[in-house]
Amino acid sequence: MREQADVAVVGTGVVGLAVAVELLHRGLNVTVVGPRSGVHPGQGTRAAGAMLSTFSELEPHHDAQRAGLETTERLAAHHAYPAWLERIETMGGGTVPAPSGTWILAPAGRRSCLDPIAAAARAAGHSAEEHDASSIPALRAPASSAGALWLPTEARVDSAALMEALSRAVEQHPRATWIPQPATAADAGTVACTGGETVRARDVVLAAGCGIPALLQERGRPLGVPPILAGRGVSARLNAPAVEVEQVVRTPNAAFACGIHLVPRTDDTLYLGGTNRLTLDPDLEQPPALDEVAVLAADAAALMDPRLQAASLQEVRTGLRPYTLDHLPLIGRTGEPSVLLATATYRCGVLLAPRLAELVADEITAPGSLDTHPYRARRPMPVPSIDDVLAQGAAQGLVEHLLQGGGHLTPAQQAEFTAFTSLALRALLDEDSKAGAAVRRLWERAPVIEAVPALFALARRLEALR
Repeated sequence: MREQADVAVVGTGVVGLAVAVELLHRGLNVTVVGPRSGVHPGQGTRAAGAMLSTFSELEPHHDAQRAGLETTERLAAHHAYPAWLERIETMGGGTVPAPSGTWILAPAGRRSCLDPIAAAARAAGHSAEEHDASSIPALRAPASSAGALWLPTEARVDSAALMEALSRAVEQHPRATWIPQPATAADAGTVACTGGETVRARDVVLAAGCGIPALLQERGRPLGVPPILAGRGVSARLNAPAVEVEQVVRTPNAAFACGIHLVPRTDDTLYLGGTNRLTLDPDLEQPPALDEVAVLAADAAALMDPRLQAASLQEVRTGLRPYTLDHLPLIGRTGEPSVLLATATYRCGVLLAPRLAELVADEITAPGSLDTHPYRARRPMPVPSIDDVLAQGAAQGLVEHLLQGGGHLTPAQQAEFTAFTSLALRALLDEDSKAGAAVRRLWERAPVIEAVPALFALARRLEALR
């Protein structure tokens, strides 16, 4: 049994370590629980492109209230980032560069996806320059590309360098203790570790992503913890001398995933990412599937630059992105006041880390600070209906998903298939049959837009079994 700390932080991804840094800065004694070194299987941070996407995650179907909320919080993180990196350096973590500049490349037929991004940036006083796709330096974009947007203030970091700096800053701090073992359970004031050790603390912050439900009794339901889903993403590190881009190049979000993206790394390799698959029972040890790598390769060549087909593959990683039914982060106290959450950042964890750390630390040092915040852990979490999800563009997204890798339908055919898909999904969910029951079970576990490809695939498998 360890001597009691002020706060135990469970999870050693970017959010967990950011919370630890903030609490140490405020004078608290902190115990961090989780692996320090190794491959960190499934951890989203270490498989991330680490784009600081202040505006480029916005999508056309986001309503004004949602877009305003997310942009406000991301802007707060954007403004906090320089001072946060300086603090990490002052604490002995080392320097982490954050080069600015992001290109957003609109594929054929998707020029309108740039509009909400440009509007949000300009409304916040940031530049958003419209260009032809051929203007992107060092990239040979497809001639069919619809256009490009240059965001000079959107930056990036190297996720490995950031994690190493955060780890050094925490582990050498005199008020920090690091237990380099995974947690097995958490409760009011205690955290159990795999080595049999128990950590005691006044408050426990759970920042272990989609691993959090397994740490809590009944997956956290008695504490009011909502479902935490996992988006499985596969990324690759490439050696591509012919494509020496010096800024982030990405496409807008589409087809239930973040846009395909290229991120320059400090070792002269290119990070390639863009997949996102709903995972109901995440397996941290599951390696990337061949078809996931194939989707990355096909999209990179078809949407970014055909020369990427000749790139050599240096490394492939898998990360699990935690998210909620409303796709907003979870922070603050649960039904057990001494157990707090800091998770569900989905695709923006690296950007939001300093902002969420500040908010969680506010709640710990001044209880009640998050009582009305839209990200509070105990907020109402309405379950979306299939009509809600279809209104977000799920049917059109399914068309885009099926056409990945260069497939083609005429605009009229796409419209017909979209309408048919909407009707078919509603019919399947209402159908009194084995197929309908199977689809309903899947939908009840994950009533989110990311489930639509899985519903489609399930229907195909069930039909094949008839």
